[in-house]
Amino acid sequence: MQMFEKAVKVDAETQTPTHFVENNIDVNYEWNEWALRRRIIALANLRNKATHSAQTMLSHFRREGESQTWQPKTAAVQTKVDKSSTMPKKLRYVTGLRGAPPPPGKKAQVNVVSLDLDIG
Repeated sequence: MQMFEKAVKVDAETQTPTHFVENNIDVNYEWNEWALRRRIIALANLRNKATHSAQTMLSHFRREGESQTWQPKTAAVQTKVDKSSTMPKKLRYVTGLRGAPPPPGKKAQVNVVSLDLDIG
């Protein structure tokens, strides 16, 4: 073994994140002193309040459920002619592709059927 060995060269790097992610975020934190005072006064006022109710186990099913609705209007739009602007639908079918094959020596008969459907 030699007394002086060559030094080992190693590349290393570190990086500090620009924006640290906080794990201990308090959602109830308030920096505004006046907002804290309002919150404390509201909590102090709640301590002096008493809840009361005339609702009982038997009467809560008898409560009237109401909701406000609007009926659709009965008026309609008047037009002279009830017509739409759709183009006729053009279809093409090929017949004679399915079924039993023709006998030997005879050609299969294939027909093209064109349809113009006026829908609307």
